[in-house]
Amino acid sequence: MLENLNDVYDVQLTLVNNYQIQAVTESGQQIEVKPTATQKNDPLFWAAVKDIAKAKIWLPLSKNMHQLLSYDWLSDPQMV
Repeated sequence: MLENLNDVYDVQLTLVNNYQIQAVTESGQQIEVKPTATQKNDPLFWAAVKDIAKAKIWLPLSKNMHQLLSYDWLSDPQMV
């Protein structure tokens, strides 16, 4: 489990196109998500985030880096 949930935003993706991802937090704050270099060049990543945005699924986002996390709120990051 994450030790400090204060380091994570809960977001829904609102815009996904051409290397740009926008999200909104539970409190309504707009945030630009910054994909990693690997994610930018991965067509499967872009297809997945478009589907996630369409489904309005909540995701964990790092407050420091504004990057999507590879684990969720209940997973142990060391196990991923």
